[in-house]
Amino acid sequence: MSATGSNKAAMELLLAEIAPDVAKVEAAIELVADAPAGYVRELVEHVRGFGGKRLRPAMVLLAGRAVNPEKTGDQHARLGAVVELIHTATLVHDDILDGALMRRGRPTLHKMEGQEVAVLLGDFLLASAYAEAASISGGAAHYLAHVTRQVCQGEVLQVHERGNLDLEEKTYLEIIEKKTAILYAASCRVGAEYAGGTAEEIAALDAFGLGIGMAFQVIDDVLDLVGDEQVVGKSLGTDLQRQKMTLPLIHFMRTADSAIVASVRDALSSGRGFEMASVIRDAVVANGSVDAARDRAEKMVVDASARLDVLRPSRERETLRRIADYVLERKR
Repeated sequence: MSATGSNKAAMELLLAEIAPDVAKVEAAIELVADAPAGYVRELVEHVRGFGGKRLRPAMVLLAGRAVNPEKTGDQHARLGAVVELIHTATLVHDDILDGALMRRGRPTLHKMEGQEVAVLLGDFLLASAYAEAASISGGAAHYLAHVTRQVCQGEVLQVHERGNLDLEEKTYLEIIEKKTAILYAASCRVGAEYAGGTAEEIAALDAFGLGIGMAFQVIDDVLDLVGDEQVVGKSLGTDLQRQKMTLPLIHFMRTADSAIVASVRDALSSGRGFEMASVIRDAVVANGSVDAARDRAEKMVVDASARLDVLRPSRERETLRRIADYVLERKR
């Protein structure tokens, strides 16, 4: 079995126990994002495949079940659909910002239909998500709107810091917390809240989701540098092309030999980052900076998993822990 196939199979096995609920999420997404215009419907169908393994809605469901399986049902499936639509909208917009041409082995929407259509479809998905959230009692709409504001702020900050080759690690961590990790945290939080979790359980699952989301983005940034595009299934090297400083690069700039650092800085600042990608990659790997980033992600996962100790022992709690381990092992 290929690396991609084994990776996908491992996640499918982890999520098999909630497969009926994930199917309800898919049905809810189809219903919520339905459009009377056939052209729009075709575009929605195309980008639905961008979300991949449906990790965020799965975490809504698993967090709810870990708190109280008897209170986890259709409402959680609808919340999972909302979270996934927000995520998909951000992917459509991200691909425009990054100039990416492939996502999950499919052409990105802006490559197919142009930037105007892609921007508007992302907005359509967000509006659909908020409309569904507003129909769910309990404050989901207000909270998830706040979360999306944070995601947008993270994206704005990331764009603002492009080309800043002296980006501090704390700023990088702030960016990935807002643009990626907060939606994982939100998935776990709403899952726990709508299952009637205690304040301690909700806080623990929120912190777990945040840590897993941080680790996910660090590994994503590692893969953009050293991954196999055929396995990852999306355009790689966009961080170098767009002069985005990620954790491996930040570590490299701080710790590598000054002469090597100077040559990499020159390549990046002159816009030759993508052209020199293999040289930069080799230098960053040789310096141990990729290993250092992976080690940092592993610590994030270990700390996040420890947060689950406050929950009652359950199969769902252990599945969440296995998903955390999967985040470190993934190839795409």
